[in-house]
Amino acid sequence: MIAKNKLQSIISKYYLGGKVESVKWNIEGGNLTIDFMAPTKDMIGKLTAKNFPITQEGTLAIFNTTQLNRLLNVLAGDLVLDAEKVKAVFTKLNIQDAKSTINYSLADPMMIQKVGEVDEDVNWQVNSTLENEDFNTFVRAASAIQGNEIVTLNPTEDIVGTPVLQFTFGERMEFSNKVEFHVNAEFEENVRQDNKIPFSSEMLREIFNANKTSDECHLSFVDDGLLRLIFRSEDENIDSTYFVVRKADY
Repeated sequence: MIAKNKLQSIISKYYLGGKVESVKWNIEGGNLTIDFMAPTKDMIGKLTAKNFPITQEGTLAIFNTTQLNRLLNVLAGDLVLDAEKVKAVFTKLNIQDAKSTINYSLADPMMIQKVGEVDEDVNWQVNSTLENEDFNTFVRAASAIQGNEIVTLNPTEDIVGTPVLQFTFGERMEFSNKVEFHVNAEFEENVRQDNKIPFSSEMLREIFNANKTSDECHLSFVDDGLLRLIFRSEDENIDSTYFVVRKADY
C-alpha cells in the first residue's frame, strides 16, 4: 500500500505543474525510478522512490499524467496498486482505495520520448545548501512579479564579504520591480563573481514547489550555465535530481 499523498508527491516531482506529461515508470528491486525531460529539453531529471508497492518488475509507460492525476482525485487514503500485463508489456495500472477502483490505460513504451543524458563529470564552481524555508522564499519571489520569466543566479559577496549566491527576479531595467534574496555558498577559485546567469524562474519555481516536503536542496552550478538541484525527502524515501540549462542572454 501507499498513501495517496505520497503517490501524488512522486508524480508532482516529474510532472512539474504540467511541464512533463509522458514518462516511463521503471520498477526494479522494489524501487521506482523515473527519468524525465521537459519538451523544451532545457531540463532533465531523475527521481527514485524506495519501497514502491508494485511487486512486478518492468516498465509502465505513462503517456498522459494529467489524466492519471484526474483519476487519482477520485481516491482517498491508502492505495493498493497493481499492474496488468499482456505478454511482456504492461497495459493497465489499477489503483484502489477502500471503496473505489480506477483503471489507467498504459501506453506502448516506444511512444515515450527517450530522455537525454547529462555529463555529470563537472567541476561545479558554486555549491550551496538551501533549507526548506528557502524553497518557500523562492516560490513566493517567483510569483510576486507578474509576467516575470527570468531569475538570475549571481555568485557574489554580502556586505561583510561572505560568499553568497544571489537570486534576482524582475526585468534588468533600472526602474523595473525586483525581488532579491541570497543564500550562503562556497565558490571555487575559477568562478566569475558578479556574473548574473539567467534561468527560467517558472521552471525553478515548479521544481521547488514540487519538492516542498524535502528537508533541503543541494545546489551546484557552473557559470557557463548548467544548474544541478538535488533533493532528498527522508520521510517519503524519495530522491530527485534536476539539471537545468540557462536561458539565452536577456
